[in-house]
Amino acid sequence: MNSSFEEFMRVDNPTPFDVFNWSVVGVLKQGQRFESFPGNAGVTFRDTRALPWLFVGKTYTAGAAQGCFIRANSQFVKPIQMSSTRVQPQASQPLTSSTALPVKLGFDEGFGSIVVPESDTTASAYGGRLRQYDVHIAKMFEVTHFMCQQENLTPGITWNYEAGGGTINMGSFVITCRLANQIASAYGLGKSEPTNVTFSAGEVGRPAVRSFNIPILDITGDKLLRWVSFVQGFQPVRR
Repeated sequence: MNSSFEEFMRVDNPTPFDVFNWSVVGVLKQGQRFESFPGNAGVTFRDTRALPWLFVGKTYTAGAAQGCFIRANSQFVKPIQMSSTRVQPQASQPLTSSTALPVKLGFDEGFGSIVVPESDTTASAYGGRLRQYDVHIAKMFEVTHFMCQQENLTPGITWNYEAGGGTINMGSFVITCRLANQIASAYGLGKSEPTNVTFSAGEVGRPAVRSFNIPILDITGDKLLRWVSFVQGFQPVRR
């Protein structure tokens, strides 16, 4: 394989996913559990024959293969309900832990930009089930909702999302004020945090950085898994 997982998870990845020609790196035995990490273009990865594959991001048996792909076929794998003893400690971690994730936010002529330094946005945000990707999408909604409430946006905004310090196009996402309000009502808002936003002054002026105290979404408890599910269905409008 000449490409990395980070390349295949990109929404604009041009590399053919001919995984069936790759070498076998390991075996998952019957009954072994694993956690699949979805890419940013969808839950499964389609090969050049249009067959779906899952990425084995984490296993729970010592020595079991991980960091590889397995066919998403009911003859080989099936989803299971994770036990409450495992889910609860992760679900109890609030999204407020995401405040340490570095992002650069900007507004320019009706568009928003969010640039993050990480190349692999499927990595855990802080050791739980939320990916950094999930947290970045939440940040878009938080800022959109705040700006709509301040009447700085109408009827919404298109966010251009870039990873790898701006080298990886993650797609463009449209968030209307109406949708942002619905999300804020559904999840509730927690504490406010200082958030810097760079505003473009056009071709003649210098960009201005303003700081706002923006409430963050209260994604805790069972709302955490609901958010993960929502984000998986929230697809970019452009890639």
